[in-house]
Amino acid sequence: MSPTPPGSDAPNADALDDGRSIVDVPLHTAVYGDGDGDDRQTIVFVHGGWLSGSMWRPQIDHFADDYRVVTVDLRGHGQTGATGERDYTIELFADDLQQTMAALDVDAPILCGLSLGGLVARTYAATTDDDLAGLVLAATVESLPPVPMTQLQKQFLFPKLSIYPTFRMLGSGASFRMLLQSVRAVEGSAWLALDDDVREYALSEVDRFPITEFIKVFDALYDADPRDVENITAPTLLLYGDHEAKAVVAQNRRLARSIDDATTTVVPDAGHLSNLDNTAVFNDTVEQFAERLGS
Repeated sequence: MSPTPPGSDAPNADALDDGRSIVDVPLHTAVYGDGDGDDRQTIVFVHGGWLSGSMWRPQIDHFADDYRVVTVDLRGHGQTGATGERDYTIELFADDLQQTMAALDVDAPILCGLSLGGLVARTYAATTDDDLAGLVLAATVESLPPVPMTQLQKQFLFPKLSIYPTFRMLGSGASFRMLLQSVRAVEGSAWLALDDDVREYALSEVDRFPITEFIKVFDALYDADPRDVENITAPTLLLYGDHEAKAVVAQNRRLARSIDDATTTVVPDAGHLSNLDNTAVFNDTVEQFAERLGS
């Protein structure tokens, strides 16, 4: 059973686990607020790297009374778990997401992703013909490490052949903590989360990750080279915490300038996991965005 994130209550609606096969793996899907017909606006939440749909529990609690809320666990994550796919890519995650929404008959949802989930949502919006009512990109990274460099520079400065043996020796939890410390050394302060309980929740999720799956997810982020942002036509809300890493903030500012219909909100008193660090502001901001779309 996945750890429960802080700041959440029992859900307001029963979760429905979707066991249908999506592509070649049954993505774990939970649906909330689906009892009053099909006319509700759907919000689809996509989690961050090495976490799971459980990270959205405070958003489920907030939105399920008025919206149909869908959470998914990407390949390798949460209750979807390990898959036989040798390599993961952002495009594969986005394709899985498209197949999931098609299987659920989700029409013109609001798609919300954080960190890795934001990168998947962005790729989905830029590369598919599916209609989106809106797009929420929270603390969206472009790749790891989150600094501007070409793939050639990355391979020279951060060669995978030297990084992955260290990961295998340390295991997932210690490898993730090493990555956090490398960012903190640059930032000079906490980055992942300001709230200790939020940080511990995230670390406990990563500690559960098989190292082979951890590396495949890292590989997808490392090799990410998102393009075609000009193809995003949906109204877009960008969110990041006021204690977000400077490189991620810079990436989000560039992204906002590249999307025609984009607005940005900085979540106060929040780090990378802004949906958990400052749940109230995050929820209110997304809700106001959703209401504007429906007006």
